Amino acid sequence: MNRLTGILISFSLVMAVGCTQTRYFTSSDTSYIPVYSPNENCKLVGFKPGLEPAGFNGVKWETELSTLGEMKLYGKDYGNVNFYLRPGDAYKLRNGKPVPIYYGFWRNKFYAGVVKTEGVSDWEALKESVFEKYGVGAKPFSNQEEYLWIGKDVTMSLRYDAYAKTGLYYMRSHTMQKQMD
Repeated sequence: MNRLTGILISFSLVMAVGCTQTRYFTSSDTSYIPVYSPNENCKLVGFKPGLEPAGFNGVKWETELSTLGEMKLYGKDYGNVNFYLRPGDAYKLRNGKPVPIYYGFWRNKFYAGVVKTEGVSDWEALKESVFEKYGVGAKPFSNQEEYLWIGKDVTMSLRYDAYAKTGLYYMRSHTMQKQMD
């Protein structure tokens, strides 16, 4: 049990440090340093049978960027992952509001999908839509609103930063991650 909790905490910290190009507070703001308290009752949560995603928003893992038509470069991550936006494409929150989807590609193959929210109401709508589809994930920290799902080929994370009032929904392929290592 302690090993499982340690794995979940380690994974969460890696995600928090920067698996994607996200920053929960501005680089000039050093007044906020999050403290993570382990949730001793945390249990690993996988995907329900048949619900582990084979991709994100209809784009299958390892899809070649060139096959997707118009994609607009948004930015780069530290691990040479390029993030793109697809014009006209959006993730529809539970409240009906569309928010951009960021598609991450490594060596022009689809690796990760990311959705970001601003504000508490959009976070709540995002959380409701994810929980409705996948159920409640593992909660590795007792004092942070963060949830994890770990499947055979997919890791999914959903977290809210109360300080910055931003939400993040992140999904990545294990197969692609192994190729990157």
